[in-house]
Amino acid sequence: MRLGAWKVALRIARRDALRAKGRSALIVAMVALPVLGVTGADVVHRSGQLTPAERVERVVGGADALVTALAPGRSVEQAPVAEDGAFAVEPRPGQAPTPEQQKAAGTDPVALVTGLLPPGSVLTAARPGPETGATSPEGLVRTLTAEADVADPLWHGRLNLVDGHAPGGPRELAATRAFLDHAGLAVGGTTTLPGLERTTFTITGVVEHPDDLRRVELVAQPGALLDQIAAATPPDSPAGERSGPEHGAWLVRLPAGAALDWAKVQEFNAHGYTLTARSVALAPPPRAAVPYYRDAYRSTGPSADNNTKVVVATVTGMGLLEVALLAGPAFAVGARRSRRQLALLGAAGGRRSHVGAVVLGGGLVLGVAGAVVGVALGTGAVAGLRPWIERAGGARFGHFALPPLDLLAIAGIGLLTALLAAALPALQAARRSVTAGLTGRDTVRGPNRWVTLLGLVLLAAGAILALYGAGAVQRGLPVVSTYDARTLTVLGGSITAELGLLACTPFLVALVGRAAGRLPLGPRLALRDSARHRSRTAPAVAAVMAAVAGAVAIGVYSTSTDAENRRDYRPQAPYGAVQLIATTDGPQLDIMRAELGKQLTDLGPRADLADAVYRFCAGCSSTVQLKGTANWRTASGPPHLAAGDAAVLRTQFGVHDPAAEQALAAGKILVFDRAFLAGDGRTVLQLRGGSGAPLQPGEIPKPDLQELPVDAVLVENPTAARFAQGLILPSALPKLGLAAQPTGSIWVPTTPPDRKAQQRAEASVVRLNRAAQLEVERGYQPRGDALTLALSGFAALVVLGAASIATGLAAADSRQDQATLAAVGAPPRIRRTMAGLQCALIALLGALLGAVNGFVPAVGLLKSRASGFGSHPALITAPWGQLLLVVLVLPVVAGLLAALFTRTRIPLGRRLS
Repeated sequence: MRLGAWKVALRIARRDALRAKGRSALIVAMVALPVLGVTGADVVHRSGQLTPAERVERVVGGADALVTALAPGRSVEQAPVAEDGAFAVEPRPGQAPTPEQQKAAGTDPVALVTGLLPPGSVLTAARPGPETGATSPEGLVRTLTAEADVADPLWHGRLNLVDGHAPGGPRELAATRAFLDHAGLAVGGTTTLPGLERTTFTITGVVEHPDDLRRVELVAQPGALLDQIAAATPPDSPAGERSGPEHGAWLVRLPAGAALDWAKVQEFNAHGYTLTARSVALAPPPRAAVPYYRDAYRSTGPSADNNTKVVVATVTGMGLLEVALLAGPAFAVGARRSRRQLALLGAAGGRRSHVGAVVLGGGLVLGVAGAVVGVALGTGAVAGLRPWIERAGGARFGHFALPPLDLLAIAGIGLLTALLAAALPALQAARRSVTAGLTGRDTVRGPNRWVTLLGLVLLAAGAILALYGAGAVQRGLPVVSTYDARTLTVLGGSITAELGLLACTPFLVALVGRAAGRLPLGPRLALRDSARHRSRTAPAVAAVMAAVAGAVAIGVYSTSTDAENRRDYRPQAPYGAVQLIATTDGPQLDIMRAELGKQLTDLGPRADLADAVYRFCAGCSSTVQLKGTANWRTASGPPHLAAGDAAVLRTQFGVHDPAAEQALAAGKILVFDRAFLAGDGRTVLQLRGGSGAPLQPGEIPKPDLQELPVDAVLVENPTAARFAQGLILPSALPKLGLAAQPTGSIWVPTTPPDRKAQQRAEASVVRLNRAAQLEVERGYQPRGDALTLALSGFAALVVLGAASIATGLAAADSRQDQATLAAVGAPPRIRRTMAGLQCALIALLGALLGAVNGFVPAVGLLKSRASGFGSHPALITAPWGQLLLVVLVLPVVAGLLAALFTRTRIPLGRRLS
């Protein structure tokens, strides 16, 4: 066609689009919706990609560099920005330490760092503190601590003050928004810390780490908090509560004219320190000059696939067909409504290509409008929802990015989608004879058998390719963007399988129509009309199939992942158990037990827990184990021998056996797994660490491993074996040269306490002993999957929308047939019956095909994840609730809605012959 003919075709298409505003708005919305989503995702992704200047600012703030003592006395390797990756190099056997390592091991860190930096450099401690507790209206909240002068520009970019004012005194703190949300506090509220109960701290401001908005943290003035926490922390507290990291970190402000280069970074690395310098981050060395990039792969191994990203990529690829399939019936509506006009164009001398160009021009006009609207709305939505998106993502944008090439590509995809949607209606309009167009009659053709056969081949090949790629193709480096060969194989196989089902759709629609002869009048007319006009039915069925396939794929993957997590979950105690964890003994433990009984009522009988330990010197002990092969897949913790009475046997281990209680009272060990029982009915205790005991003059050193056979009774119970290898009465341990180390108490109430009651009880216990903990075993807690819920809702909308579009097209096409039925005396309800059944048929057939196709990528990705070394077998679980919703409930709802909103009155029209 000449350019002039295309101009005329586009002018006609534009006028037709303005004439049919409702249909045009529908097509524009169909094109704009996916463009909006992809645009929003791209803008969010690009805005979250930090420039080198933004990345280094979040590390060093307003300083020139950040020095961290990673492993003084050893060599380290790092990326140009150490927070992007760094590790200590393992020395080779027999390798002598270098002079730098010897110097770092024996020199004060501050003096060493000052000596390595240019003269005149100023160090500011970037001092993170320990994790501790802070009181809240409900009890106690676990929080991190830190010291920083947030009013100093040195910290801006690394730690920002966003509300209120900086702490100005020793009793003032700033808190992150996550802490305030967890604690139920606000600016101006007060809190206290364990060990510092006499000091009430006032929260004066809100701070945030731009790259970690979810951090729960309290920040004080330098020197105002961390030293007090360290002084008030008991020596036997957990390491995480005694102090911060073993070595420090410092922000560096260089003198005027000084700079740091990559050679200086490597000098720090040789001493065991990392150095993130602004000058190096902005002008990084060549990749070949960074040893970290060469050795990190061997050190850490190739990372596993981000399976959520893989699933989303697969479903996105499958959904690219969906827009064309949704918009296709709408273009078909326009072509059928305009068939007389198009026939007049042919009767006036226009060729078939001119007729097709008018319909295709409609796709071009509406596609451009939809793409522009989608890009504009997507960009505006991200701009308007930016604070919410940043909070949901847990990090601030570096900048608001509008990459022009990306947006042009997305708009081009939207335009191409509209053209593809209009291609089939344009081809059908060009093939329609002028006589058929003027009289409103269409030629009905049977489905092409070769296309159906090709569809079956593609379906089988795609399924085989996806499953083969999941297990046989190795993970590796990215091939396209961030996706490796395995991901692309699963994606390609899934798309191929969906194309195969798409090609088979016309044949399946025709096959369903053959069953119409055995049905009553209304269903028979509905099925035959749908089968006769496959050009409008098949695209709608395929659109439903694509949407349901994506939702089912995510649903199968999420449900199976949840089932695997449930299978692999290892409870620390029986379900509902309340466990007080404390290593102290004596009156303090009794006071804590009594206080817990006051806070939590109806706890039931108490059992006091302890571990059997071997004390080989003063202050030296090791946990006693039984000789045998432990089942690490089912154990809830390290193997050990528990010490307790019959109450522990019943409460902790759930064993109610009088014979076992008698054997326990007789001083015998109860063994819960046959693997720890020797052939002579005895078990062997393994005592470790004896060689480390100090020796008296003339004393012979004990072996490091001692084995002690003792009498045992087998009480085979897999559930009890999760918690310990065996159980012995504490009073029987001294005879064996062993002792009982208390670990707390356990109760199993009828109903587990709620989380608020647990928080209040834990606060009361921690006031008595900061090292104590309170745990409630609530069993496996599945995480809510917003992605699955969103895709299910989207699939429901597509099912209803596509079925409704096809039903509206059927009603428009069959007006003359409906008038004929009314003329011969058909009841008015026949029109509603036909509309409802046609809508339900489209939704049901598309949902069934989509449910089958959705299993292909999900199973492939699950098998891909389970193919790694040491992985558990894949557990394929169907989301029956979701399948019931999309396969049965939605088609029924779609049919009922179509019948409800269809008018029963049929206007009689003139019919040409």
